[in-house]
Amino acid sequence: MRSSLVLALVLLLVAAVVASEMPFPQVDAGKVVLLEKDSPYFLGNSVVLSSSDTFFVEPGVVVLMGEYAKLTLRGPVKIEGSEDKPIRFKAVDSTSSWNGIHFISGSRLFEIKNLVVENAFRNTVFRSKGIFENVRFINNYYGLWIDDAPQVYLARCDFNRNRFALSVRAGKVMATDTKISNNVYGLYLEAGGVFEGNQELIKNNLETDIRKESDELASKGKKVSRNVWHRLETGF
Repeated sequence: MRSSLVLALVLLLVAAVVASEMPFPQVDAGKVVLLEKDSPYFLGNSVVLSSSDTFFVEPGVVVLMGEYAKLTLRGPVKIEGSEDKPIRFKAVDSTSSWNGIHFISGSRLFEIKNLVVENAFRNTVFRSKGIFENVRFINNYYGLWIDDAPQVYLARCDFNRNRFALSVRAGKVMATDTKISNNVYGLYLEAGGVFEGNQELIKNNLETDIRKESDELASKGKKVSRNVWHRLETGF
Protein backbone atom coordinates (compact mmCIF):
# COMPACT_ATOMS: atom_id res chain seq x y z
CA MET A 1 0.00 0.00 0.00
CA ARG A 2 2.78 2.36 0.97
CA SER A 3 4.78 1.58 -2.18
CA SER A 4 1.71 2.31 -4.33
CA LEU A 5 1.30 5.67 -2.63
CA VAL A 6 4.95 6.54 -3.19
CA LEU A 7 4.70 5.59 -6.87
CA ALA A 8 1.58 7.71 -7.27
CA LEU A 9 3.30 10.70 -5.70
CA VAL A 10 6.31 10.27 -8.00
CA LEU A 11 4.07 10.13 -11.08
CA LEU A 12 2.22 13.26 -9.96
CA LEU A 13 5.52 15.05 -9.43
CA VAL A 14 6.76 14.10 -12.92
CA ALA A 15 3.45 15.20 -14.44
CA ALA A 16 3.69 18.54 -12.65
CA VAL A 17 7.23 19.06 -13.90
CA VAL A 18 6.28 18.20 -17.49
CA ALA A 19 3.27 20.51 -17.36
CA SER A 20 5.54 23.43 -16.52
CA GLU A 21 7.90 22.92 -19.47
CA MET A 22 7.80 24.59 -22.87
CA PRO A 23 6.60 22.13 -25.56
CA PHE A 24 9.22 21.29 -28.17
CA PRO A 25 8.66 23.73 -31.06
CA GLN A 26 7.48 22.76 -34.52
CA VAL A 27 9.26 23.67 -37.74
CA ASP A 28 8.74 27.34 -38.62
CA ALA A 29 9.97 28.65 -41.99
CA GLY A 30 12.32 25.68 -42.32
CA LYS A 31 13.84 26.14 -38.85
CA VAL A 32 13.58 24.82 -35.32
CA VAL A 33 15.19 27.21 -32.85
CA LEU A 34 15.50 26.54 -29.12
CA LEU A 35 15.96 29.70 -27.05
CA GLU A 36 17.32 29.95 -23.52
CA LYS A 37 14.52 32.27 -22.45
CA ASP A 38 11.96 29.54 -23.23
CA SER A 39 13.97 26.74 -21.63
CA PRO A 40 13.47 24.11 -20.33
CA TYR A 41 11.69 22.34 -23.21
CA PHE A 42 9.92 18.99 -23.12
CA LEU A 43 9.92 16.43 -25.93
CA GLY A 44 7.65 13.47 -25.27
CA ASN A 45 7.77 11.62 -28.59
CA SER A 46 9.84 11.26 -31.76
CA VAL A 47 10.68 14.22 -33.99
CA VAL A 48 12.27 13.89 -37.43
CA LEU A 49 13.56 17.05 -39.12
CA SER A 50 13.93 16.88 -42.89
CA SER A 51 17.06 17.62 -44.89
CA SER A 52 15.78 21.16 -45.49
CA ASP A 53 15.09 21.91 -41.81
CA THR A 54 17.74 23.75 -39.79
CA PHE A 55 18.15 22.93 -36.11
CA PHE A 56 19.71 25.59 -33.87
CA VAL A 57 20.07 25.61 -30.07
CA GLU A 58 21.19 28.57 -27.94
CA PRO A 59 23.60 28.29 -24.98
CA GLY A 60 21.96 27.38 -21.69
CA VAL A 61 19.03 25.46 -23.17
CA VAL A 62 17.78 22.35 -21.33
CA VAL A 63 15.64 19.76 -23.11
CA LEU A 64 13.83 17.17 -21.01
CA MET A 65 13.15 13.99 -22.96
CA GLY A 66 10.24 11.64 -22.39
CA GLU A 67 10.73 7.88 -22.23
CA TYR A 68 9.99 7.34 -25.94
CA ALA A 69 11.52 10.55 -27.26
CA LYS A 70 13.91 10.43 -30.21
CA LEU A 71 15.34 13.35 -32.16
CA THR A 72 16.47 12.68 -35.75
CA LEU A 73 18.29 15.53 -37.49
CA ARG A 74 18.64 15.29 -41.27
CA GLY A 75 19.34 18.94 -42.08
CA PRO A 76 21.88 21.54 -40.95
CA VAL A 77 22.64 21.33 -37.22
CA LYS A 78 24.19 23.88 -34.87
CA ILE A 79 24.02 22.98 -31.19
CA GLU A 80 26.38 25.54 -29.73
CA GLY A 81 26.51 25.97 -25.98
CA SER A 82 29.20 27.88 -24.15
CA GLU A 83 31.64 26.92 -21.40
CA ASP A 84 29.53 28.65 -18.74
CA LYS A 85 26.17 27.80 -20.34
CA PRO A 86 26.28 24.25 -21.72
CA ILE A 87 23.25 22.78 -23.48
CA ARG A 88 21.66 19.70 -21.88
CA PHE A 89 19.52 16.89 -23.28
CA LYS A 90 18.43 14.53 -20.52
CA ALA A 91 15.56 12.31 -19.37
CA VAL A 92 12.67 14.06 -17.66
CA ASP A 93 12.81 11.20 -15.15
CA SER A 94 16.36 10.22 -14.24
CA THR A 95 15.25 6.64 -13.50
CA SER A 96 14.28 6.03 -17.16
CA SER A 97 15.93 6.50 -20.55
CA TRP A 98 14.97 8.05 -23.88
CA ASN A 99 15.84 6.99 -27.43
CA GLY A 100 18.64 9.44 -28.23
CA ILE A 101 19.81 11.98 -30.81
CA HIS A 102 20.53 10.80 -34.35
CA PHE A 103 22.60 12.85 -36.78
CA ILE A 104 21.89 11.99 -40.42
CA SER A 105 22.86 15.28 -42.05
CA GLY A 106 24.73 13.81 -45.03
CA SER A 107 27.19 16.19 -46.66
CA ARG A 108 26.25 19.04 -44.32
CA LEU A 109 28.80 19.54 -41.55
CA PHE A 110 27.17 19.44 -38.12
CA GLU A 111 28.59 21.50 -35.24
CA ILE A 112 28.06 20.41 -31.64
CA LYS A 113 29.76 22.38 -28.86
CA ASN A 114 29.44 22.42 -25.07
CA LEU A 115 26.67 19.84 -24.86
CA VAL A 116 25.74 17.27 -22.20
CA VAL A 117 23.74 14.18 -23.26
CA GLU A 118 22.42 12.00 -20.43
CA ASN A 119 20.27 8.90 -19.97
CA ALA A 120 19.76 8.10 -23.69
CA PHE A 121 19.57 4.59 -25.11
CA ARG A 122 21.70 5.36 -28.16
CA ASN A 123 23.11 8.45 -29.88
CA THR A 124 24.25 7.93 -33.47
CA VAL A 125 26.02 9.53 -36.41
CA PHE A 126 25.12 7.87 -39.71
CA ARG A 127 26.76 8.72 -43.04
CA SER A 128 27.50 12.24 -41.83
CA LYS A 129 30.47 14.33 -40.80
CA GLY A 130 30.99 16.97 -38.18
CA ILE A 131 32.54 17.93 -34.88
CA PHE A 132 31.73 17.29 -31.25
CA GLU A 133 33.64 19.79 -29.09
CA ASN A 134 33.52 19.63 -25.29
CA VAL A 135 30.58 17.22 -25.37
CA ARG A 136 29.89 14.96 -22.40
CA PHE A 137 28.13 11.62 -22.86
CA ILE A 138 26.92 10.52 -19.42
CA ASN A 139 24.99 7.44 -18.33
CA ASN A 140 23.81 6.39 -21.80
CA TYR A 141 23.45 2.80 -22.95
CA TYR A 142 25.39 3.60 -26.13
CA GLY A 143 27.20 6.90 -25.62
CA LEU A 144 27.92 7.46 -29.32
CA TRP A 145 27.63 5.05 -32.22
CA ILE A 146 29.45 6.12 -35.41
CA ASP A 147 28.19 4.23 -38.46
CA ASP A 148 29.55 4.64 -42.00
CA ALA A 149 30.65 8.21 -41.22
CA PRO A 150 33.64 9.52 -43.23
CA GLN A 151 34.92 12.03 -40.66
CA VAL A 152 33.84 12.69 -37.11
CA TYR A 153 35.97 14.89 -34.86
CA LEU A 154 35.94 14.59 -31.07
CA ALA A 155 37.65 17.51 -29.35
CA ARG A 156 37.84 17.62 -25.54
CA CYS A 157 34.94 15.20 -25.20
CA ASP A 158 34.22 12.97 -22.22
CA PHE A 159 32.49 9.58 -22.04
CA ASN A 160 31.51 8.56 -18.53
CA ARG A 161 29.21 5.91 -17.00
CA ASN A 162 27.96 4.58 -20.34
CA ARG A 163 27.37 0.88 -21.03
CA PHE A 164 29.08 1.08 -24.44
CA ALA A 165 30.93 4.39 -24.62
CA LEU A 166 32.07 4.75 -28.25
CA SER A 167 31.43 2.39 -31.16
CA VAL A 168 32.90 2.98 -34.62
CA ARG A 169 31.72 0.99 -37.64
CA ALA A 170 32.89 1.64 -41.22
CA GLY A 171 33.84 5.16 -40.27
CA LYS A 172 36.69 7.32 -39.06
CA VAL A 173 36.96 9.16 -35.74
CA MET A 174 39.71 11.67 -35.03
CA ALA A 175 39.96 12.48 -31.34
CA THR A 176 41.86 15.19 -29.47
CA ASP A 177 41.98 15.36 -25.66
CA THR A 178 38.99 13.00 -25.45
CA LYS A 179 38.58 10.86 -22.33
CA ILE A 180 36.79 7.53 -22.26
CA SER A 181 36.77 6.20 -18.71
CA ASN A 182 34.50 4.74 -16.04
CA ASN A 183 32.26 3.03 -18.60
CA VAL A 184 31.50 -0.69 -18.88
CA TYR A 185 33.12 -0.89 -22.33
CA GLY A 186 35.32 1.91 -23.70
CA LEU A 187 36.07 1.94 -27.43
CA TYR A 188 34.68 -0.75 -29.75
CA LEU A 189 35.95 -0.90 -33.33
CA GLU A 190 33.65 -2.79 -35.66
CA ALA A 191 34.41 -3.74 -39.26
CA GLY A 192 36.07 -0.83 -41.05
CA GLY A 193 36.13 1.36 -37.96
CA VAL A 194 39.13 3.67 -37.47
CA PHE A 195 40.06 5.64 -34.36
CA GLU A 196 42.89 8.16 -34.45
CA GLY A 197 43.74 9.75 -31.12
CA ASN A 198 45.52 9.29 -27.83
CA GLN A 199 44.50 5.81 -26.68
CA GLU A 200 46.11 6.41 -23.29
CA LEU A 201 43.02 8.49 -22.47
CA ILE A 202 40.88 5.35 -22.88
CA LYS A 203 41.34 3.77 -19.46
CA ASN A 204 39.73 2.57 -16.24
CA ASN A 205 36.68 1.07 -17.96
CA LEU A 206 35.11 -1.82 -16.07
CA GLU A 207 35.25 -4.63 -18.65
CA THR A 208 37.50 -3.55 -21.51
CA ASP A 209 39.14 -0.31 -22.60
CA ILE A 210 39.54 -1.13 -26.32
CA ARG A 211 37.93 -3.99 -28.22
CA LYS A 212 38.17 -4.91 -31.89
CA GLU A 213 35.51 -7.01 -33.54
CA SER A 214 37.98 -8.49 -36.04
CA ASP A 215 40.29 -9.70 -33.27
CA GLU A 216 37.48 -11.28 -31.28
CA LEU A 217 35.93 -13.16 -34.20
CA ALA A 218 39.08 -14.17 -36.09
CA SER A 219 39.97 -16.96 -33.69
CA LYS A 220 36.40 -18.26 -33.77
CA GLY A 221 36.21 -18.56 -37.54
CA LYS A 222 33.06 -16.48 -37.65
CA LYS A 223 32.06 -13.98 -40.26
CA VAL A 224 31.95 -10.40 -39.06
CA SER A 225 28.31 -9.42 -38.63
CA ARG A 226 26.65 -6.01 -38.82
CA ASN A 227 24.54 -7.02 -35.84
CA VAL A 228 27.44 -7.55 -33.46
CA TRP A 229 26.02 -5.17 -30.86
CA HIS A 230 22.82 -7.22 -30.64
CA ARG A 231 24.88 -10.30 -29.91
CA LEU A 232 26.85 -8.46 -27.26
CA GLU A 233 23.72 -7.20 -25.56
CA THR A 234 22.45 -10.73 -24.98
CA GLY A 235 25.39 -11.29 -22.67
CA PHE A 236 24.11 -8.82 -20.10
